Amino acid sequence: MEAKAIATQPSNSLPPSQRRIETLPTLNAAFLIIISLIILSAIAAAIYACIPKSRRHSFNFKPHHKVPCHRCQYFSGNPYLKCALHPVSVLTEQAVDCTDYCPNTEAKLVEKWRKALLIVQKLFLN
Repeated sequence: MEAKAIATQPSNSLPPSQRRIETLPTLNAAFLIIISLIILSAIAAAIYACIPKSRRHSFNFKPHHKVPCHRCQYFSGNPYLKCALHPVSVLTEQAVDCTDYCPNTEAKLVEKWRKALLIVQKLFLN
């Protein structure tokens, strides 16, 4: 039996009718990532649009620097009743001068340490 030689040609030497168009795999991956991000953001926007406006306020992260409600002993953090004494004005600008404000024990300790640190700062800086 006689051995036959198999002749191979590089892909660029093939006639145009037999050439394959090769796509870059990184281009396909980037395209799929971009499309998936667009789809996920559309789903998130649709979910957010379905949330009632009365519940959306919990997504607004506004700092309450002047409002002392978080340090009050009557503040519960419960989403249905945050303050037992003033449920309407809790965490609003009306609560800045609350007459029933009573700091909880942790807030008292923090205030005590803050005052002590101010005294020590005055002693060492002067």
